[in-house]
Amino acid sequence: MLKQCTPYFIIILLISGCYSHTVAQKTRVLVVPYTRFQFVSEFTLEEIAQQNNTVVQNVFKEYQQKLKEVFINSNNDQVEFIPIPSIDYQKYKHHVKYNIEKFKGKKYNASNLSVFDLDLFKTLLTTNDAQYIVFINWYSIRKSVFTTYTGDRNKRNKYSTHSIDYDVYNREKIKIMGKGNVALNCGDFPTASMVLHKSLNAEELKPCYTDFLQALITGLSAEE
Repeated sequence: MLKQCTPYFIIILLISGCYSHTVAQKTRVLVVPYTRFQFVSEFTLEEIAQQNNTVVQNVFKEYQQKLKEVFINSNNDQVEFIPIPSIDYQKYKHHVKYNIEKFKGKKYNASNLSVFDLDLFKTLLTTNDAQYIVFINWYSIRKSVFTTYTGDRNKRNKYSTHSIDYDVYNREKIKIMGKGNVALNCGDFPTASMVLHKSLNAEELKPCYTDFLQALITGLSAEE
């Protein structure tokens, strides 16, 4: 009986081994969120709070949490995003500066790691088993208009556009990506609820981060 079962066990072990290898090869990216000072809006916090059914004090937390959820639940086969643990963020945040810089000739709100000791930087990534780290340096909300059509009439609705500045470093503290004013894509035909909430409801914005994450994944895949 043992001899008859052996081939099956071998097959199972091979499949299990291949699966483990695939998981092990997944690229892990540490994510550093934007701060309160890097969250700017042409809409008042009172108006944003109203569209999120919350209070002004919770607006920043609400937006940051929804973006965090998108990263965690991205469910990509090649890349896994890990929000930086609070203990690491508090420990290392003073080693990161922010200013306007150029990357490949284009200006954007950038992170500056010039005072971040390389060995300390490597320790941060190694501790979290990450190959890369992405900094969300700026989150901007601007006023805009979305036109809806009903029969022969059209209505100009108050709306908002959202954009992000970010950059990515590898384990050697070399910047491999740096982009600014990356607009979130919420589609040409947003839902009636999104139009009603002026595209300010954080929960409804979660699908709009898809293209942003895909651009990150594509850029990282090119580095592998």
